[in-house]
Amino acid sequence: MKLVVEVTTCTSERTGIGYYTEHLVDALIATAATGDEIALIGNRALAPLPAQKWAGRVRTDGAQIRYVWMQRDAGRLIEEAGADFAVFPNYLAPLAAPCPYLNIVHDLALIRTPQFFNTRKRLLVRPLLPIVARGAVAVGTVSEASGRDVTALLGVAPERIVMLPGAPHPACRPPEAAAIERVRARYGITRPYILTVGTLEPRKNLPMLLRAFDRLRQQTGTAAAELALVTVGAKGWRDRELRAELALRLSSGRVHLLGYIPEEDLVALYGGATTMAYPSHFEGFGLPVVEAMACGTPVVATDVEALREVSGGAAILVPPGDDRALAEQIARLAGDPLARATARARGLARAAAFSWNVTAERLWELARATRARRPAARRSATEPAIPPAGLPPRDADQRDWAIVATVAYADLFDAAITVEEIARSCLGIRLSAEEIRRRAAAPPLSHFLALDAAGHLTFRGREALVARRADGIQRTAALLERHRGVIAALAALPFIRMLALSGGTAHRNARGGDDIDLFVVAAAGHVYTAYTMLFLASRLTRTRGVVCPNYLVDEDHLEIAYHHDLFTAHQALSLVPIAGQPSFDRFVEANREWVRDFYPGYEPRPPAAHLEPTRLQALCERAIGLWGENVERLLGAAWRFHLGQRAARAPQADVVVSGGILKLHLSDHRRRVLARFASKLDALRDEWVAARGAAGPEPLSA
Repeated sequence: MKLVVEVTTCTSERTGIGYYTEHLVDALIATAATGDEIALIGNRALAPLPAQKWAGRVRTDGAQIRYVWMQRDAGRLIEEAGADFAVFPNYLAPLAAPCPYLNIVHDLALIRTPQFFNTRKRLLVRPLLPIVARGAVAVGTVSEASGRDVTALLGVAPERIVMLPGAPHPACRPPEAAAIERVRARYGITRPYILTVGTLEPRKNLPMLLRAFDRLRQQTGTAAAELALVTVGAKGWRDRELRAELALRLSSGRVHLLGYIPEEDLVALYGGATTMAYPSHFEGFGLPVVEAMACGTPVVATDVEALREVSGGAAILVPPGDDRALAEQIARLAGDPLARATARARGLARAAAFSWNVTAERLWELARATRARRPAARRSATEPAIPPAGLPPRDADQRDWAIVATVAYADLFDAAITVEEIARSCLGIRLSAEEIRRRAAAPPLSHFLALDAAGHLTFRGREALVARRADGIQRTAALLERHRGVIAALAALPFIRMLALSGGTAHRNARGGDDIDLFVVAAAGHVYTAYTMLFLASRLTRTRGVVCPNYLVDEDHLEIAYHHDLFTAHQALSLVPIAGQPSFDRFVEANREWVRDFYPGYEPRPPAAHLEPTRLQALCERAIGLWGENVERLLGAAWRFHLGQRAARAPQADVVVSGGILKLHLSDHRRRVLARFASKLDALRDEWVAARGAAGPEPLSA
């Protein structure tokens, strides 16, 4: 299978999520099975090491602002990669991803402690989190504590949460003394030291550690008083006051503000520290805690839920905000070699419980299970063929059963069907109209089906559907006549290459106030522009609730890619072109093979009208074409956001929004129809078997 992972955080100055993503990708590559592929997408250059080891897998393209890139470019890159499944390790994902995806929510500090975050994150990330979570196949998180928050604050059911905890970097192990000395010399660290690791941001609560450090310096004559403080972490947000606090202490020579350092240096710094202090207000996992323990370093951290869970009793925990308790525990470790050795042993044992490979295998398992639940695009030639009508009852003739099943499918929509239509749409078998008529008029079908002189077939007891069909034909004709001018105007819009009737309109089954379902082909690379034109035109003509373009594809996506199942095949079979015959012919050719897997007699329907392109249409396209790509990207980002929100609010949406495809069903009508059809066939089989065993078969119920 093809897995795509977003790696926008794996830049030269990556923070905790960047390292999490890097190690997760490495483990996914290490645990991939034969035939699995991994592609990586981002919006800027990666750090040299990831770029080198992932060479050939990475594609970086699109807007430099991640929020814009995520909605405008990420979906396109995923689609171009041909992904079966996508992973977004940094909270957000495209609002309308072109394949199933998982987003990873490391913690919900943004909701729990919003005062520690900048306005941009509160305004841009906070509203999107529940929408992205609802659209995901599952939500990954890194601890049980974060999982409970994801359920409570984002409304994600516990069964949709997947535990994907981090683990120490593979290089994290007790370093050799020579490596420690080299790194201490490189950074000018001459004293025993306390180490703290984390982005310089308010949530990490470095001021608490600074106050504790001031207390330690006052303990003259003790080992604690001789300690230095080494801080490692990239520049974050709202760190001006924190840097000012640090600057006051830098002149002492006892505080080392190292900023971002390479990971190999960090391992040695971990191993050389007297203790690693982690006084965070709130965490989802606390990767530096397990990395320090893996390097044999005692850890003193705040007693918050996730750190208590992750440290598993191996770290020394102090109340959040209590700098006196923090100073006391650091002093105890500094002055007591036995306490340090005990803490070191507990930490090494606890760190060994975490494994990147275990996390990666869990993610692969989810991705493969998700792909297995998706409809196959096409049966292979070696697969055993299961008839589209399902297996017939024992001893039933396959041709008789195919006719009954085809009538049953029409009956789901309260529609009669003619012998000629069955010849074109018989499920799984090609039969002539003459043979269908002959079989329907003779047992066993004559016991179950009613055939009138005009060639209409219904179940016995459902003959009233013939009159309903005649009424629907009249109503559909009147509906199309009323809106003929609007349809002609839509066909003349820029970038519209084909309009075809679909759904109930194509079947001439309108029921009075019905809408006009349209299948639209747009010019290549202009599907969002075309949809915008259709939307505006229907607004201006006040036909928004009547003219409904439910399916749009562009000329580069003519083969239906989202579902190859009976319902979608029937939709393709039913299309009636009204404009753009050349594009319709190409659409038929692109889909003929797989549609005939379901309907061997499939041939396209004749057009209902002949609407030709206009000169004005061409002129407008030239004018828009000067900014065409930028217009399409802008409109694509806007529609993805809007439609993604609507889909997220719908209980069971069946929306596909990708580079060249728009499938706009806010209710999963397709799945419900297929479930009803399967249930109806089961009931028919039972009645067929019962009828064979009776002296005289009873008619099948509708």
